[in-house]
Amino acid sequence: MPKISWHTGLTALCAALAIVIGLGIGWLDLHTTEVSVTIGALLLAGLFMGLLQPAAAWRWAVLLALGLPVMGVAALLLHLPTAEPVHPDPRIAFIALGLSLVGCYCGVALRRAVA
Repeated sequence: MPKISWHTGLTALCAALAIVIGLGIGWLDLHTTEVSVTIGALLLAGLFMGLLQPAAAWRWAVLLALGLPVMGVAALLLHLPTAEPVHPDPRIAFIALGLSLVGCYCGVALRRAVA
């Protein structure tokens, strides 16, 4: 039986947390007409994840950003009520990834500056 280290457990917990937060931001995006709410949520969530676990912060950004297209597709497939009509666009996922990356690496920089 392989031994699970504390670091591995924290990484798994952070991955699960990033997925949940990303889906929450995707849900928030579906229920608001203001893009600034989504942008702020992605930046703050990225900052939090970068502070929490700075190692390979890009993966937290990817998991956070995937919440938007996943929730968009779910809304289309399940005919969920949304604030605006949903139009899946891959450019939105890339913009979300960029914002998440900025947030995550700001969190990494802040953690290193404080340490």
